[in-house]
Amino acid sequence: MNKNEYLNAIKSVGNILQYYDSDKQIPVFGFGAAIPPHNQTADHCFALNGNIFDPEVDGLDEVVDVYKKAINSVNLYGPTNFAPIIELINDMAEADEVSQQ
Repeated sequence: MNKNEYLNAIKSVGNILQYYDSDKQIPVFGFGAAIPPHNQTADHCFALNGNIFDPEVDGLDEVVDVYKKAINSVNLYGPTNFAPIIELINDMAEADEVSQQ
């Protein structure tokens, strides 16, 4: 049994949502962590694959892989601020909506 509840949630939600994503390219972000090499302040929005300009990974298995790598390399850091990640996801959704029209 996996004791990481975040990973359990990623898998549970991802198993459902992956079927609604036609290209299976999933942008994966983290929040509330200090990122190496500086580790001085909390970053409230970062790409788990390390590329903020192309944060997508190929399918749920790769989401799990980049999460596992990130959790071993970042330092969880607070306080957590959800606003930057919510704003980014909102902007991405609006841009995708425009591109589909």
